[in-house]
Amino acid sequence: MRENREIQEYIGSLTKEETLFCLENDLIIKDSCVLESRNPFFGYFMDFPQVEKPRYLYLMLKDPITFIEAQRLILKVSKSSNIPIDAVLAQIKIPGYPAMAALRVRDLPQYGQLSIVQEQFRNVGLHFKKHKIGIEFEQAVITLEKFFFLEMIEEGFYFDARQAHHGYFLIPENIEWEAFKKLTQEVKYDTSLLCFDAARASIFTGNQLYDLVRIYKNNIDMGLLSAVRARYYQLLKI
Repeated sequence: MRENREIQEYIGSLTKEETLFCLENDLIIKDSCVLESRNPFFGYFMDFPQVEKPRYLYLMLKDPITFIEAQRLILKVSKSSNIPIDAVLAQIKIPGYPAMAALRVRDLPQYGQLSIVQEQFRNVGLHFKKHKIGIEFEQAVITLEKFFFLEMIEEGFYFDARQAHHGYFLIPENIEWEAFKKLTQEVKYDTSLLCFDAARASIFTGNQLYDLVRIYKNNIDMGLLSAVRARYYQLLKI
C-alpha cells in the first residue's frame, strides 16, 4: 500500500446485476423481507466458485426514500450500534415486479445479527416491506446510491480506497444497462481478459458528472485495468 495517497470522496451511483433470493424467515424480524445475493460479482466468481464471496443483504423497504433520508438513518444506527454497519441505498428491478427500494448491507459479521440490525433501523423510523412474494434466484438489476472513495492511479484510472479488488476507469458517456451488458460480453471474447466482473458507475465532482466502468477482480492491478479499458475503448471506437 502506498503512503501519502490522495483519496477523493465522491457521491454517485453504481449499477450491476446479481441473483437474489428471499432469506429464511427465522433469520429476520416478523413481517419483513430480506433478499440475499447468492452470486455477487458473478462475472468473476463463476470462474472461482471455491473462493469465499462477500456477503450482500438487501433490507427491502415499504416505500422509496431519498438518498439524504437514507444517510440520516444509516448515520443514526451506525453511531448507536455495536455492530459494524456498512449500508447504502439501493433500487432493485426484477422482471415482473415493480422497482423496489432497499438498504444494501455488506459483510455483516454474523447472520444472527441481522434481526438486531433490522430492529435498530425500525427504531429510527424505517419501515420494511412485508414478506408477500417469494423471490428465488431472480436476476435483478441493482442501482446503489453511495459515496465513493477513490484514488487516482493514472489519468482516468482509479482504485477503490476502501474496498480491495475494485478498479475503475473513465468512459466518455453513459451506456444504457442492456447495451453495457452486451459490450462487456464482447470484451470477454478476448480470452486474455477473462475472469472479471463489471458494473457501470457515475460520480459527481464539482459541477462535473463522470461515467466509469467498475472492474472487480482479486488482486487487480494497473496492467489488467489498462488492458480491459483498451478493449472497451476499441469496441466503443474511441
